[in-house]
Amino acid sequence: RAWLPGKAGAGLHGGGSMAGPSPNLDVRLTRSQSGNILDIDFIGGLAAEGAAAAQQAAAGAPVSALTARAKVAAAMKAKAAAPVAATAGRRLKIAEHRVHKVEVRQKDSGEDEEELVVSNLRPFTLKVAVHDSKGSPLPDCSLPLRAALLYENGLPVKQTSSSEPLLVGETDVVALQGAATFKLRITSLSSHRDKQRFRIQVTPQDEEVARAEPQLTVVTNPMKSVTKLGRASVAGNGSAPQLSQIAPSAEPNGAEPLKRKYRDLLEQQSAQIAALQNAQQTILRELQGVTALAQTALRANGLKQ
Repeated sequence: RAWLPGKAGAGLHGGGSMAGPSPNLDVRLTRSQSGNILDIDFIGGLAAEGAAAAQQAAAGAPVSALTARAKVAAAMKAKAAAPVAATAGRRLKIAEHRVHKVEVRQKDSGEDEEELVVSNLRPFTLKVAVHDSKGSPLPDCSLPLRAALLYENGLPVKQTSSSEPLLVGETDVVALQGAATFKLRITSLSSHRDKQRFRIQVTPQDEEVARAEPQLTVVTNPMKSVTKLGRASVAGNGSAPQLSQIAPSAEPNGAEPLKRKYRDLLEQQSAQIAALQNAQQTILRELQGVTALAQTALRANGLKQ
């Protein structure tokens, strides 16, 4: 957790002594281990004074100054915690689903199909992006998302006697600049669930947004959960390849295509890191703007510096 303490009235200029104390305003950022911002909360005198204003109003005392402070606190809290307003046509798409292994299995019809495999001992990566009705990315979108574990048939996976959660890792992530990356680990094994495979479902954290915009819900292809992966397969799954899935070319000059694949993969990861850094800078600028708004409101209502 990161704290940004400060005086809500600090930085104001003027003379004279004004009635009323200057409230403290602390901003708390909750981050995941990979640096994603999971929650933003405002803590300090403003929230407490909102309750004091209500008590004084019941007693008939003047509450204009405290009411102004409470309104500022409510506005800042709403800006940080309220879900993004529903926008017609928004939809969630899977941008990248990186698993540990891809096997080829035979279906009941006799046809071969690729099967995604993950280990219950290692995390895998799932990246989703918010698009508009025309399929274009929405880089200005900020949306809190949550990942949940389902069976292949879409039914939720129930917790057994084990105390460990079924899905661990970064299950709650805020989609900054229209994209969110989950690092997850399925603790349950397919062999312990009647050989059923699993899917990951990603939905908005706010249930009202999820109901209003059903296309903001997306599920992955089914995955088999095992303990030991065995030998890695070189089959692709349509997403960015794992390093273990890149096989040397059999051609005499196969080194150059292999280098190009490694280079493309590194460039993609560098772009993701740069996007995350830019998103964090944007959040910090927004917090500075909110603090400036609070200072302006407090000065306009004649509070003490």
